[in-house]
Amino acid sequence: MAVRVTLDAMIKRADFAQQSEASSIELGDKLIIDQISSKSPFLKFLRKPDFQRETNHWSPDQVATLVKSFAHGELIPSLILWKSNSFIFVIDGAHRLSALKAWVENDYGDGVESIRFYGGTISADQKRLAEATRKRVENTVGRFSDFKAMSGDELDSGTAMAKLATNIFTRSLHIQWIQGSQEVAETSFFKINSQGTVLDPVEEMLLRHRKTSYAIAARSVVRAGTGHKYWSSFEKERQKEIEEEASRLNNLLFQPDVKEPIKTLDLPLGGVSSSVEALKILIDIFTIVDGGAVDSRKVMDKLVPDVDGTESLAALRRTRKVVARMTGNDGASLGLHPAVYFYTERGKHSRFLFLGVLKTIADAVRNNNSGWFKKFSISRKRVEKVLVDRKSIINQGLANINSKQRIDRVANMLSSLVERGVDDAKVTDQDLLGFLGLTGRAGSLKIIDAPEGFSDDTKSAAFLHDALRVAMKCGVCSGYLDASKAVSYDHVTPKRDGGKGGLDNLQLTHPFCNTGMKS
Repeated sequence: MAVRVTLDAMIKRADFAQQSEASSIELGDKLIIDQISSKSPFLKFLRKPDFQRETNHWSPDQVATLVKSFAHGELIPSLILWKSNSFIFVIDGAHRLSALKAWVENDYGDGVESIRFYGGTISADQKRLAEATRKRVENTVGRFSDFKAMSGDELDSGTAMAKLATNIFTRSLHIQWIQGSQEVAETSFFKINSQGTVLDPVEEMLLRHRKTSYAIAARSVVRAGTGHKYWSSFEKERQKEIEEEASRLNNLLFQPDVKEPIKTLDLPLGGVSSSVEALKILIDIFTIVDGGAVDSRKVMDKLVPDVDGTESLAALRRTRKVVARMTGNDGASLGLHPAVYFYTERGKHSRFLFLGVLKTIADAVRNNNSGWFKKFSISRKRVEKVLVDRKSIINQGLANINSKQRIDRVANMLSSLVERGVDDAKVTDQDLLGFLGLTGRAGSLKIIDAPEGFSDDTKSAAFLHDALRVAMKCGVCSGYLDASKAVSYDHVTPKRDGGKGGLDNLQLTHPFCNTGMKS
């Protein structure tokens, strides 16, 4: 569950590469609160560079603390800006400015500007965090509009609120200006962000390769084609296609939002769609889909800028082709149940389980190995019994494997389980560890401590244990059925053999079981 406030709509973005230094401009060294309003001429020219990280890294407490520090006259680090011939760019301080603007506009990710920015689509989780932030700020400082509406008599009253209003409307933020070219400003950004709150390595990789297909495609999927359009330089029809594909992939991978403790089996395949984690897994997905490799950094370093959107769109389409084999109602969909394949026994999404399964399916799709899908469906019931009954030992096994090897090891485990399942062969704990590339006995594993008390993990584990015992099964392969995402309505007696459309002749199946297994 995300715990970061989404403030990305507060300051617009612009393509930094198309900017040049302003030839002549008077540069002030202070910024007052009235200049942070959306009606301010200053703010109309304010932009974030396209390489600036998403403004969604602060918790409600951090937003409230910043507003409080401003209102009480406490020290706030200087903003670092650069002036181009068109805009004023925030090189450092975007979160600070966005938090203050959110307070001024009463928009913490759910207001007018945010709704417009995200095309009218705001997730329940984003709304929840926005309201929590609003309450935290108002309990800590107060509502900006209340200070703004104070009369002269109220301001002269000497009350605590009047004194606070005086601070708010008379203090300023200090500004430092970067002098020089666009290249100097960009270099300054990366130097600044290698100190203090350091950029996440994947974030930095995306920023440095922001013009490549993987970076553009990942950004588009995270927000389902809404928010800042990193693809805005492409022709209109290509933009529309990218947004449509991104929306479909977001729905397949990251919907619905899930809260902890888990109280539903309707879980997202790719885990919770917090921006940074979603971007990380998307880059890995694109890399695996395109070549089976699991070292995304080496792949990204070889990519060249996508000048017209062709490669970004192709990456999205290749990925959707694979993901649509995992879930959804397309006829080729296996309808994999997330709780069975991608979540631990404690209800935590495992990126390694997910990516390992994805790799197995991507390899089969890339190699046109249609026989693997039938073999999987034949052995599916037995494979899933192992995955559900041995979740704990699989999780313990993965904890004993180097993280760089886990995806390949999971892929090997799934392939081995399919082969054993076809032969209806027994799988021991020792076999399972062997599939993961581990030697020794199960008792020698490094043990992960069980949670103490009724934590969210414990509650999630209890729900999943009981819910899976009575979960729906496919009428053809007897595997678990994720009816909320992938279900087909099948005639028990086919229509060609006289089967009718009554309830007694209907069974729920996986889409592939109703097509590929019966064709």
